[in-house]
Amino acid sequence: IDCEGFGGKFAGEETQCLNNPCVVAAGDECFDATMITVGPSGFDTTDATASMPQPDESMCEGTYMYWENSPDIWMYWTAFADGVATFTTCDIETFDTSMVLYESTCENQVACNGDASGGDCQAYYSAFDYTVTAGSTYYIRIGGWLGATGEGTLTIE
Repeated sequence: IDCEGFGGKFAGEETQCLNNPCVVAAGDECFDATMITVGPSGFDTTDATASMPQPDESMCEGTYMYWENSPDIWMYWTAFADGVATFTTCDIETFDTSMVLYESTCENQVACNGDASGGDCQAYYSAFDYTVTAGSTYYIRIGGWLGATGEGTLTIE
């Protein structure tokens, strides 16, 4: 059985997904994005696969996103009020993240960032502010610089 075809990870020769389940990261694709709320939410891209299409990095030139088929995970959040929301992967214990924001659908990219600065964070984290509309759904896609993976925290304020 082709584990990648099921959104899983190849477990080795002579294994089958039925006998040795494929490892699938939570929110590995947009269609199974994990619901989150305001505040911190943990994520793990270790067993994730690269989603298509690749993000449009021209929207965040100069932030060193360098997605390059990065394994990524998806989360979604519905804004409860109009205003400016801050999205950040600031977490001193995590890896060099890259982050993309989509509004209403998984194809409508509206923001991205590879490297933000400031705060008590890891050396390279992602962050941006975005004006949100009450009742609108936002999809957050997190990968890593040059395909880096690991555990981290996304915080929405």
